[in-house]
Amino acid sequence: MVVDYYLVSASRRAYRLKIDRPYIFGREEGVDIVLQDALVSRRHAEMRWQSQHACWVLTDLKSRNGVLANNQRVSEPTRIDDGCQIQIGGQVYRMHLLPPGGDPGSLGNQAPQISTLETMGPGFNLADLSSQGATFTGEVTGGLLDLLQFFQTTAKSGRLDLVGTNSATAVNSVWMDKGTPIHASTGALNGMDALVAIATNPPPRFAFHADVVVSSQRTLQGSAAGILMEVARIMDEGTK
Repeated sequence: MVVDYYLVSASRRAYRLKIDRPYIFGREEGVDIVLQDALVSRRHAEMRWQSQHACWVLTDLKSRNGVLANNQRVSEPTRIDDGCQIQIGGQVYRMHLLPPGGDPGSLGNQAPQISTLETMGPGFNLADLSSQGATFTGEVTGGLLDLLQFFQTTAKSGRLDLVGTNSATAVNSVWMDKGTPIHASTGALNGMDALVAIATNPPPRFAFHADVVVSSQRTLQGSAAGILMEVARIMDEGTK
């Protein structure tokens, strides 16, 4: 599963992190992320991919003023997960994971000092997604199953809206609880029928809204892996 990692600053700048190299933060010219901040040391902190645990690790490079991760002082190499907030001097960042096709430009709405987790309701169209606080948006490049595998891997909760080009208000939605699809809806269809219909003819764009109220409807049962396998099986049978 391909996952893109981004650090978003309070000034809404997104830095893509590549796992094949470390990143040094500091005031010194030539470091990877230069911070013009009197509270920041010349070589202040490092982010490095730890392959054995498949995660990013933040280390304080013996800086004068320290490093915070989720408001806790970093005293040893510390794992940085999706949504974790980092403070280096007076600079604040938040880690975000994006699925294949995710638009890093949409992450500006999730800058650390902003908390806009509104949901998309009737009357909104695709152009409204960023301004209405989608956690991230993007293009459906590998199909719905690839997207759902990303949410399974990252254990995200929220609502995935898939928007077509035939109607500005046509929305197909999948609700997830810790990465497991629990409800799907498209037109008059719900549950597995809706999920298969969306996967068979996925709209070109998506928007994910994190931390919305988990749907009280549970039209999908079983584990995330089991649901995805069942969708794939039904789709395979439909093409024979």
